[in-house]
Amino acid sequence: MQQRYVVDVAELHRLNELNYAGVMPLLSQLEAQTEVTIYAGEHLAFSLRLVSEARYTSDIEIEQLKPDWADYLHAKMTVRLYHDVRMAEIMSSQGVTRLAARYQQPNPDMRHQDEKRQVNQFLADWLTLCRKQGYIHPRLSESIQKFMPDDFK
Repeated sequence: MQQRYVVDVAELHRLNELNYAGVMPLLSQLEAQTEVTIYAGEHLAFSLRLVSEARYTSDIEIEQLKPDWADYLHAKMTVRLYHDVRMAEIMSSQGVTRLAARYQQPNPDMRHQDEKRQVNQFLADWLTLCRKQGYIHPRLSESIQKFMPDDFK
């Protein structure tokens, strides 16, 4: 018998906190512009755009730039930053909104049991790629740096 999937809330929070720390350096590039292009390889470019901003949250859209590919092949996600708790969470990915923390199996939309964790892990992997191979290396203010984990400085 297959064991039931249980959401590890502590792990999901840790992942969201790391994603926030990874997105903040990129967000600092958006202060002067409405859109930034990040190059993470010779043929790998992403557009980062601020969609909305409120007192405690900011929404950014990350989209892979490749005009000659079919639309469903482009990586596209909307990330909400919660500044008061310093967390980042994917609100939509590849056109899928309102991701549930757990999906019953099987389900009509063919979602994985841990789809929410997987898309947030994808964001973490993407941020690591940008940090290691990206062409943007933003400077951070002292006030932001003191909240960053050591491996993001």
